[in-house]
Amino acid sequence: MINNSLPSKDEIKDILEKVKDPETQKSVFELGLVKNVDYVEDEKKLIVRVDFLRRNPSCVGCLPIAWMVQKKITDDLYAQFSKYNDIDVVEFINV
Repeated sequence: MINNSLPSKDEIKDILEKVKDPETQKSVFELGLVKNVDYVEDEKKLIVRVDFLRRNPSCVGCLPIAWMVQKKITDDLYAQFSKYNDIDVVEFINV
């Protein structure tokens, strides 16, 4: 656990720059995948709005691979954000 209760704006940016797309090795920040991060205090929940829809391939056979890439990204984001004391839940919403 990190001593800080919640990540600052700079720490959120650092996390988004640290987490990489496993296919391109570009950061989530660079790719613009995270559109918004909100915090629900009474639930200790971080809501991360991501835009994976525009990156989904049109090929039906390729979709499972895209889903695995998206899961890796959300798992890595979850791991980074869950280190903060005041975050019990990290919820991802695809916008």
